[in-house]
Amino acid sequence: MAEHDDDVLLPRFFKVFLSESASESFAIPLSFMEHLADPLPNTAKLQGTGGRDWTVNMTKIRDGVYFTAGWSKFAQDHELVDGEFLTFVYDGHRTFEVSVFGRLGCKETRAEVEAIAVDGSSSDSDGSSSDSEEERELSMDFYGDTSLGEDEEISQSLYPLEDEETESDSAVVEGNLDIEALTNPHFSTTLKNRIYELLIPANVVKENKLTFGDSVKYIDGEGTLVGLRGKWADDRICFKGWDRICRRNRLKKHQDTVECELLHDRNKVHSIRVHIMRGTT
Repeated sequence: MAEHDDDVLLPRFFKVFLSESASESFAIPLSFMEHLADPLPNTAKLQGTGGRDWTVNMTKIRDGVYFTAGWSKFAQDHELVDGEFLTFVYDGHRTFEVSVFGRLGCKETRAEVEAIAVDGSSSDSDGSSSDSEEERELSMDFYGDTSLGEDEEISQSLYPLEDEETESDSAVVEGNLDIEALTNPHFSTTLKNRIYELLIPANVVKENKLTFGDSVKYIDGEGTLVGLRGKWADDRICFKGWDRICRRNRLKKHQDTVECELLHDRNKVHSIRVHIMRGTT
């Protein structure tokens, strides 16, 4: 597998969890200190694989740096036990992407974000989704409010792909893209009136014998976002949260094209890599 250049450059470390010393605070290895931002930020963001974020204090004690206030909540939410180990991937600023491996050595997804049904925004009882709000023309102030709540904060680093995952040599790009060079299944889309969900074309799913879980990770030049799977009576496959990708990349209707590359492990899609081509429609 060809590794993504950004994944190679991002510093990381791992530690075994021991409740006796790491239930209330967590020591960052001394050998990792050189990678921390200077001056040291007061807080850090821990991003779990389940799509949630935790804010923890970063405290310098003698010659070391510790995650203090907020760490016990992270440990509790992830139900950490002795002998499990954690990997931390650091974006160079204040975000650590944390993966949990059980005592059998398998990566586990814990403390997952919960899907909340919003009245009028999901599917109707007959399987046809309400289009009253979503199918209107985008207003002039579409990009006016790009603020995100605490539960919607985005990672500023790319989520590292595991060795067994498939990917192409192409990174997230803006501009020209050699579509033929993509080795994973992919499809094109544009900014549509219906921006809240990304629909996966049925022919792409069928031809490549793809399967999907309850969520995917969107990967773009800003980092990663978690998209929850929508529910449709006719079994079409779509994922929510696409409007956030559209907003933060400031996609323009009738101008920009997005090539969505489906990253998978044994045909089960785990991530959607976003390639943006400006002014190509």
